[in-house]
Amino acid sequence: MTAFLLRTPSGLLQVQVEGGAVTGLSWRPQADCRERAVDTASVHRILQGLRYYFETDPACRFDFPLRLTGTPFQHRVWGTLLGIPAGQVRTYGALAAQLRTSPRAVAAACRANPCPVVVPCHRVVAATGPGGYCGATRGPHLKIKKWLLAHEGWHG
Repeated sequence: MTAFLLRTPSGLLQVQVEGGAVTGLSWRPQADCRERAVDTASVHRILQGLRYYFETDPACRFDFPLRLTGTPFQHRVWGTLLGIPAGQVRTYGALAAQLRTSPRAVAAACRANPCPVVVPCHRVVAATGPGGYCGATRGPHLKIKKWLLAHEGWHG
């Protein structure tokens, strides 16, 4: 597995790649990391796609492969998240009704999402506010979620 860091307008993103596929993305504190890239064709393609999202077109479709590890239920939720267009949101309750499950189960699958941004769990909100992001309901992760939503044109 190869891991590298990408500096984005919303923070430092660690990207994990195995066999040319992204296996994980995670936000890192600025203080504990330095940007580092690995020079391979697959990593270049992944970096290009992520930079295009952050710098040019937040509605772009990522064209690099993903290899996500999770339960069948989590994969079902993550697949549904991929269908939410940029600039739009769904509530945990609406997704739960669509998937015939509970809002808490949807929230747990979102929290377990190994590739936030690419699998857009930031587009899922609570009925009464932004909800959580990457397991946090306040602090830096919630600021990142709000930044991503505003970047995509949603200002709810």
